[in-house]
Amino acid sequence: MRIAISIWEDKISPVLDTASKLLIIDKDNPKESSRSEANLIEQDISQRCSFIGRLDLDVLICGAVSSQFREMLKACGINIISGISGPAEDVLDAYLQGTLPHSGFFMPGCEWNHFDQSSQP
Repeated sequence: MRIAISIWEDKISPVLDTASKLLIIDKDNPKESSRSEANLIEQDISQRCSFIGRLDLDVLICGAVSSQFREMLKACGINIISGISGPAEDVLDAYLQGTLPHSGFFMPGCEWNHFDQSSQP
């Protein structure tokens, strides 16, 4: 399973559409097998989507994301978990433990309506 988290410093980036970096985690049950970062330099949303699509992700965890960008990424076969905030490592741990839907990592004002149960590890 390949998981990406949009990051800014050590936190979830507030808006995926303008995020500059993704933390990418490869997980072989039950352990993390590798970790890397990808810089998002593409400004155009379609180029950004193409770049992210080539990363072969299963899940992308992020803060806010425009509906157009979310739909484009979903069309690439990526499960999107949006509306998340907080320290990236804590969010990753909650996701890997299956507790993210019941955590306190929701962005203020966001409803938990962008979580697909098939996105669970």
